Amino acid sequence: VSCLRELRNLNRKTIMINYNPETVSTDYDMSDRLYFEEITFEVVMDIYDNESPEGIILSMGGQLPNNIAMNLHRQQARILGTSPESVDGAENRFKFSRMLDGIGISQPRWKELTNLKSAI
Repeated sequence: VSCLRELRNLNRKTIMINYNPETVSTDYDMSDRLYFEEITFEVVMDIYDNESPEGIILSMGGQLPNNIAMNLHRQQARILGTSPESVDGAENRFKFSRMLDGIGISQPRWKELTNLKSAI
């Protein structure tokens, strides 16, 4: 909501997609257009194609937008704020670990396991 306020202060039109109509933070007057839809790649791209916005701000939406950032980027959707590559680098444990190694930051040893037997 604070992002919407700031964009409004900058005289920018805003579109909000909210997947939970019961949330208290959703104020119907905060955005110029409000969609109550699932946060999926297909839904966001449909809205993006129909509305033709200046861009998409994913970083205010939590995990669901982070999960579709690279797919949106691959479809040439303009992402504002944190780049999809940075989101992917932080979300992907292997990439994040390599980045820490590359800049000399120590980290606990870790291993990805796919079943309980290999963890015991």
